Amino acid sequence: MAVLRDWLCADHLDDRRFVPRYQHLAKNPSEEDIRSALRNPRSDQRWTENHAAVVYVTGHGKIKDGDHWLVLQTTESQRIRSTALRTADLAGWLAETDIQNLLLIFDLCYAGHTVVETGRFDEELPENWLVLASVSKSQQAVTGALTEAVTGFLEELASDLGQKYGVDPFLDVATFIVEIQARMGDQRLVHLPGSPLNRKHACLPNPHYRAPAPVDPRRRDLALPQQDVLTHWGPRSRGVVEAGDPGWLFTGRDQLMRRLIDAAVGEPGVVLVTGSAGSGKSAALARLVTLSDPVFVEQYRDKVADIPSDLVPPQGTVDAAVLATGKSPVEVIAQICRALQVPTPSSSRPVPSVQDWIEAWQLWLAGRDEAVTIVIDALDEASDPQALLWNVLTRLDEPVGRVRLLIGVRSSGGFGGLSADTIPPELLHTSPGMHAFPALEVRELADQAEKELAAHRIRVDEQPWWQEEDLVAYAAELLQNVPDSPYAERPDTATAVADALAPHAGRSFLITRVAATSLAHRRATVDPQDESWLTAVSEGVLGVFRDDMRIILPDPDERYRAVNLLRAVAFAYGRGLPWRQVWPAVTNAVANDPYRVFGDSDIAWLLATRLAAYLTTDREDGVTVYRLFHDTLRRTLRTSWGELLK
Repeated sequence: MAVLRDWLCADHLDDRRFVPRYQHLAKNPSEEDIRSALRNPRSDQRWTENHAAVVYVTGHGKIKDGDHWLVLQTTESQRIRSTALRTADLAGWLAETDIQNLLLIFDLCYAGHTVVETGRFDEELPENWLVLASVSKSQQAVTGALTEAVTGFLEELASDLGQKYGVDPFLDVATFIVEIQARMGDQRLVHLPGSPLNRKHACLPNPHYRAPAPVDPRRRDLALPQQDVLTHWGPRSRGVVEAGDPGWLFTGRDQLMRRLIDAAVGEPGVVLVTGSAGSGKSAALARLVTLSDPVFVEQYRDKVADIPSDLVPPQGTVDAAVLATGKSPVEVIAQICRALQVPTPSSSRPVPSVQDWIEAWQLWLAGRDEAVTIVIDALDEASDPQALLWNVLTRLDEPVGRVRLLIGVRSSGGFGGLSADTIPPELLHTSPGMHAFPALEVRELADQAEKELAAHRIRVDEQPWWQEEDLVAYAAELLQNVPDSPYAERPDTATAVADALAPHAGRSFLITRVAATSLAHRRATVDPQDESWLTAVSEGVLGVFRDDMRIILPDPDERYRAVNLLRAVAFAYGRGLPWRQVWPAVTNAVANDPYRVFGDSDIAWLLATRLAAYLTTDREDGVTVYRLFHDTLRRTLRTSWGELLK
């Protein structure tokens, strides 16, 4: 019971946290105690559809007259019917409440019999009822088998290794059952037949859950990460100084932001936001999306008030936001339609096609008077960018002209900060279907999109949208805001280092971010004119990534370990790489090291280091996946991983 309480009632679960009820039932209760609490409680104490509950029943079980009975403190072995409690009755009492989310565990001898009896109830039990028995209907329970299994699983779940089960708010039912069963030996865990196993359950809270940015789901895909918001708007450095201004997340690039806001509220049409890798396209679009969200603005009202009003879009400006990374054309159009509550198309096909969704979209749009604003980022990283452009984007505003469409797509630049023209010819081709330098094709894609969509193009890394002082300000803020940074109380030094860093970073916010964050994690400030660190910045992403890795992991063996784990993620397509079973297998494949086997403990170690900041989590097919936070890092690890080990 203590183990379950520690898990379910932990403060860090926030609104997923359970509270203990009827605690007196945990200590050898009488039949009267159980009946008064659960059989017919007062109306104000009854569980409703708004509750979730976990009921754990353990003790001795008996079979009598084909029924399962719960042995109580006053039960007499020769008078079972009179002195014991029919276990199915307890389940029946719960079935006559309105509770929809329930985890009911019977840890008793022959407990599987109760599961069978529960399945015979006339009424259909809610689909989110998870009823488990620690043994089959013919088995005797081994004392402590289930509790030790649950304890072992929860200990692993609470550790760094527990992240392999995902970072979603709740665990899925199948994972919970499989992991408990694996720890129970010969004792068989039984569940109620027909219970859906491939879904998350409100009674299985995940302690590794990472809250998304507080925005409406329609905009969550492109919202700024919650961790970035908390890092900035929480206490700075060692928790001594509060951030007193909007900071790097919401300042700088003023002219660009005004133009994006104008596009989002102005006349219908298409605006194409282009630029080289790391030039800040996604950050600007994320800022637009986040600050247009009423939920976010309400939660951070005092902070948002510090931002100049002309840099804050009207609330609700962006109607739908989609990150196209790894998504097919049908996934993108379906996401747009669902975000705007477009009726699902009726189709003879099991799954609606792109054409089905487009027709439903156009019918819905024709019935509207107001224009809609849609933001789509990373067109070049979609699973099929050309098909997305031709089959979806060119048709979104047919035939009524009521769509404001903002699209982010890489347009130029290349590997490690190099331009496409400077990449050695031998590196331009890899195996079929795998492009080491997609920017060479993406530049053409941006040109095609501009032409086919009759788009107004904003090149964020060119004048008038590019200002080097924005890069300097960004670097200075990063240097001062990283916890325990040596620059935290030295703004002049931070500015001097930022002034030196910016010209060497080209026009890349990515290079600036990696370099400045790495410098902020050093024990002491650097000389702004010291060529040892400026040379690394001049080498682009490869240089700053290698330099940061040396600082984080001085041991070459640990760098080898980390690089192989990150390389596995770099070879993932779609939204990212799942951890359980897949990530270790891919790591061993790309490492191809006969003397070393990589496993879950290696991944847990990596995620406990600062290198975890290079990864972002996402979801695909209901599974938590991991990917590099920027496509340039992915290409670096795929093509130049050996350079990172030098």
